[in-house]
Amino acid sequence: MEMASISSSPRTVEEIFKDYSGRRAGVVRALTYDVDEFYALCDPEKENLCLYGHPSESWEVTLPAEEVPPELPEPALGINFARDGMNRKDWLSLVAVHSDSWLLSVAFYLGARLNRNERYIFHSFCICFFLPLAVDCR
Repeated sequence: MEMASISSSPRTVEEIFKDYSGRRAGVVRALTYDVDEFYALCDPEKENLCLYGHPSESWEVTLPAEEVPPELPEPALGINFARDGMNRKDWLSLVAVHSDSWLLSVAFYLGARLNRNERYIFHSFCICFFLPLAVDCR
């Protein structure tokens, strides 16, 4: 799998959304379709591991970036340590919650690099996109 990187950094709202969607698809794939492989890779005997989703819709379990500061916000560190101490479903839910937080932090990190007008569009889009629909509030 590829290393976490933004070598082709998204420069528009649409590119950031595409980056977010690809990373999210990779994380979802790890936690659903590839769950047995993901679970096996998260060996508690290994060092602090992170789940990375990539813009290409792939995923990777690996150590965090060695560079300081990292090129992107880092996902939750040490996802492997709680694996055997929790119910599998609860552990996967915990990883999913931390992954959602990381995905949003990457999107907003990339959004902060836009020009002023694009940032306004980005933030307006994100606020509307993440609010529940009215039908979901009944």
